[in-house]
Formats: sequence, structure tokens, C-alpha cells
Amino acid sequence: MSENFAADLHRRATAAMQAERADADAHGGQVEVGQYTSDDTASQESKLLRRCPQPVAAGSSLAAPGAWLSMTHLGIPLLLVRQESGQVQAFVNVCRHRGARVVPEGSGNEARAFVCPYHAWTYRPDGALRGVPQSFGFPCLKQEESGLRKLATVERAGLVWVILDPELSQKDPNESLGSLMDNLESLAGLSAPVAFAPRSYEVEANWKLLVDGAFEAYHFKVAHRKTIAHMFVDNMQVIDEFDLHRRLYLIKARFSEDAPEATGFDPRKYGNLTYFFFPNTTILVQPDHAQLSSLEPLGASRTRVHELTLIPEVPASDKATAYWQANVDLYRRTLAEDYELAESIQRGLASGANDVLTFGTFEYSAPRFHSQLRQQVADMQAGR
Repeated sequence: MSENFAADLHRRATAAMQAERADADAHGGQVEVGQYTSDDTASQESKLLRRCPQPVAAGSSLAAPGAWLSMTHLGIPLLLVRQESGQVQAFVNVCRHRGARVVPEGSGNEARAFVCPYHAWTYRPDGALRGVPQSFGFPCLKQEESGLRKLATVERAGLVWVILDPELSQKDPNESLGSLMDNLESLAGLSAPVAFAPRSYEVEANWKLLVDGAFEAYHFKVAHRKTIAHMFVDNMQVIDEFDLHRRLYLIKARFSEDAPEATGFDPRKYGNLTYFFFPNTTILVQPDHAQLSSLEPLGASRTRVHELTLIPEVPASDKATAYWQANVDLYRRTLAEDYELAESIQRGLASGANDVLTFGTFEYSAPRFHSQLRQQVADMQAGR
């Protein structure tokens, strides 16, 4: 971890504590209710998400060359295969003949070939078209151009990130993940963690309501009074922007109790770091592990949440497994409080009580996110 990074967080946290507020120059804002209820808006946002790197699987779930995973994400059938080179490659899991799904959802460890269940067109693990039954019937087929569509893929922080739009297959996802990913991987145990307790579930709320909650600490003392509120300073979160991404530092109560020195300061001991990768992924970093939450919109008022716990190594005992599971359970209980409120908000949006949602100065990052999101959608629609 960079000394400058830790020292800067210490300086900013100290200044916030002395001023009794963080980001004193920030401005609040408003977001139109329609941004959370419009089906057309939700459709356009899903298209944008397919153009941004998505963490679709843990690298440790594809442990060795030949390992494969078939899944669906943001409506796109995916096939992930770890190649002989050791790199993971993602493909659109759709036959180039008549469009059938080639591999049913599931996983395996010894990929030799993938055979379409419709006409038995066969693909190699590298996606190349290997064989076509009665190929004489396709005299114009260019076999070398008819492999599975590749998708831009990279493995970072123990996760497989994929850009789901095949038209962007030549784009390097690292360009989008940027320096914030470099900073995340500089933390101990997070350059190549292993996955623990993958889980997915659905929330009856717009995905952006779930993002909003991550961008402010104003709700903590109330919404999380039964779980983790006592661990943190009231409404005290320092935010840094990395282009469209963010790093948020939620200051723990022990910061004021211990008054740590700047030299040797460990941010993970005195606060929670949240890495937000625009537009829909958060990685909460705690002292010895991290929790991933990735949001998959299913419509204007429903979201599938994908969670994964990132730990330094595979648990070596029942005691270690119980320890990590306890962390998962606390994380789940805490987010359940947020998501119950998000569902309440979503139901309230239909009442007509509000035309806009209003955010205070210490909630400034949420309306700023919405503004950035709308601009990115507009740029996409304009072909920029």
C-alpha cells in the first residue's frame, strides 16, 4: 500500500474530524423520480452497463486451464474458459450458425470442445469453429471468421471483468478500471484473493437506489443502529474521485479514540474503504478481506444483486470457514437493512408524493453520480 495513499487518508480524516464534517465545500442536489421508475431509462442504462467492465465471476472459480463457466449476465449468455496460456477468455455463448445457446448454464474443468445442441457445430476452447457437420452445405462459410464472438476480458483483484458488448471486443478493460484498480490491488491480500460464499438475490427496487445508499453516511446512525452504527463516527465519510469511479472512506469511532499517528497509519484499521467502479460495482474493503456487490438491473424496479467475499486464501479448517461465514452474515444483515429501505422508497415513488429526491451537501456524491450516468447514456446514444 502506498505511503502517500495512507498519509493522505490520515490527513483528510483528521481534517474532517476537526471540522466535524467531511467535504465541507460540497453541494447537494436533486434527482427526478422518473430516473428510478422509467422503463426506457432502465433499458438505456442496461445498454450502458454492457459497455462497462462487469465482474462476472471469481478467477478462483476457473482454477486451471480448461476450466469453464456458462452463465447469463445482463441478458447476455456468457461462456468463460481459462485458456492454456492461463488467461480467462469470455465469449458470447451463442452459436454462429442459427443462434442457439451452445453450452447450458453450469461449469466444468476439462474443456475439450463445445458442441451446439441444435446442429452440432463444434467450437474449440479458444472459441474457434472446429467442425461443421455436412460442411458441403455451406460453400461460402469462412470457418476462420465463424468462431464464438470474443468479449474483452481481464482478470483483476481476483475477479473476471468482461465488457459484454461484442462490438467493444478490442477495448482493454484496464483502461476503464484505471488507477483505482491499481490502488485496490496494492492492498494486502487483494491482488489475487480467492472467492468465498458467492450468492445472488433480488431486490424490488431500482438499482440506482442501492448505489445512492453507498454514497452517503448520513443514514448510518439510524438505518444501521441494530448492526454496525456504533462502530463509526456519525455521518463522516471522505470521498475521492478517480474519473467516474470513487473511493470512499467511512471513518471508525476508534479513529478519534486512538488518535493514530500519520506515520505507519493503516486505513483499514480505522475505517472502511469502499471502491466504487462506475457504474454498478462496489468492493468494501475491511481489515482482512473484502466484499463485492455488483448490481444487475432487471427492469426499472427490480435488481439482482451479486455478492462475493474475497479472502486471502482457501479456508484451511472449520474454524476458518466459520470465521469468514460470520463476516458474510454481518455484511448480509447490514445490507438487508439498506435494501429493505430501498424497496420502501421504490414503493413510495409511485405515490406521487415527490417529483424529485433531495440530497444534502454531505450526500453530494449521489446526485453527482446520477449526472455522470445521464451524461454517459447521452454520449452512448450520440455515438460518442
